[in-house]
Amino acid sequence: MPRKRTLRIAAALVAASVPFALVPGAYAGTKERPSGLVFLPNPVVALQDQDLDDQNDADYPALAGAYQVVRLRNLDHSGYLRGDWADVCGTTCAFRKKERFFYDRSDQEFEQVMAYYAVTKAQRYLRSLGFTDVNAEPQTVKIRAGFDNSFFDTVKDELQFGKGGVDDAEDMEIIWHEYGHAIQVDQVPGFGESQDALAIGEGFADYWAYTMSAPVSGGYDPACIADWDAVSYASSEPHCLRRVDLDLTLADRIGESHHDGQIWSRALYDIHQALGRTMTDTIVITSHFAFAVDTTFADAAQDTVDATRDLYGQNEANIVAGAFEDRGIL
Repeated sequence: MPRKRTLRIAAALVAASVPFALVPGAYAGTKERPSGLVFLPNPVVALQDQDLDDQNDADYPALAGAYQVVRLRNLDHSGYLRGDWADVCGTTCAFRKKERFFYDRSDQEFEQVMAYYAVTKAQRYLRSLGFTDVNAEPQTVKIRAGFDNSFFDTVKDELQFGKGGVDDAEDMEIIWHEYGHAIQVDQVPGFGESQDALAIGEGFADYWAYTMSAPVSGGYDPACIADWDAVSYASSEPHCLRRVDLDLTLADRIGESHHDGQIWSRALYDIHQALGRTMTDTIVITSHFAFAVDTTFADAAQDTVDATRDLYGQNEANIVAGAFEDRGIL
C-alpha cells in the first residue's frame, strides 16, 4: 500500500479510536461503502487461542488481530444501525453520519455493530436459500446493561443481549443463537408449548449458530458454540457454552431445554455433515412450517424427514431419518 494512503487510513482509524494494528489495508474495498469493525465470529476462533480472557472489556493488544473490517449492508442511511433486516440500539444508539462504524470492544457501540452485521448476514443467508417470508422485517435488537443473559423477547419481538464477563453480543454465535429463536417463532407463532418443543427450539438455535459460524471458523472447532462468551465461566478447554456434536440420545434427557436441545442439534449437525450446509438448512427451515407449537421430538423429526422427501427425494429422506434414529428420536 502507498505510504500516503496508509497514513490517511491511520489518521482516520485513530480518530475513531480503532487499534493501530488494524491500519494496514483496513479500508480496502470499503471506500464509499458503509463499514464497521467486528469479531467474526469471535476472537477465540479468529485467533485460535484458548488463553484469551475478558479483562473487564479492555481492548488489549492480543485481540488486535481478531478485528475485521466488514461491509454493513442494507442500512437505511440514517446514520444509525437501522436497515431492512435489523434495528439496533443500546443505552445510546451508535451514530456515524458517514456510516463508518469503527469502534473497539471497550465501546458499547461495538456490540451494536456486531449485532447489526450478524442479524443482517443471517437474514441475507435465509433469502439466498429462497426464504423471503421468514422473519422478513427489521429485527429489533437491544444491547442491555445490568444482567449477564441474552434472550428473544417474544412479546416485544426483540432480541436482548446482556453484559457481564464477555458481553454477550461480542460473540457472534450468541447473536446467531438468539436470532435462531426469532426465526423459529416467526415461522411457528407461540412455539415452545411443550418441554420437547422448548428443547427443539434451543437445539435449533445452537445449530443456527453453528451453520452461520462454520463458514468463517477456519475449521477451528465449529461445533463448539460461543467459545468467546464462555471464557468467563467455562474452566475446561475448549471453552464452550454448548456443543452440537455430543453423543446424546433421548435416553440422556434431563428435562432442561438447553441440555436436551443438544440431542436435537446433534441430529441436525449429522445431517449437515452428510448433506452439506445448503441442503440441510433448506430442509430444516422448510420443516419448521409444519411444526406444532407443542411438538414432540418424534413429530418434529418426522416433519423434517417429510420435508426432505418432498424437496430432494427418498434417498436423502433416509439419511435424515437415520440421523434421528441415531439419537433415539425415531
